[in-house]
Amino acid sequence: MRVTTADLPEGVELVVDADGSIPAEQLARLGITPGAHLHVVPDPAPPRRDRLQGALAGLPELSWEDFQHGSSAASGDLTR
Repeated sequence: MRVTTADLPEGVELVVDADGSIPAEQLARLGITPGAHLHVVPDPAPPRRDRLQGALAGLPELSWEDFQHGSSAASGDLTR
């Protein structure tokens, strides 16, 4: 039997126990039976950014007043 990422629902997360094993019940949810051989492929490293342009896309627009309020709050945290 071969299970690929195309066979799995998105967002599958397996937790490795302290002894390095993955509990059988986690594997069983995916249809993987005892004795199956698994090939683990790490996620590729995120692309290296040489420029920050677009790196913060998706953040909400902040006004100058929002920035000043956040700066004051951060400064207050440093003086405590």
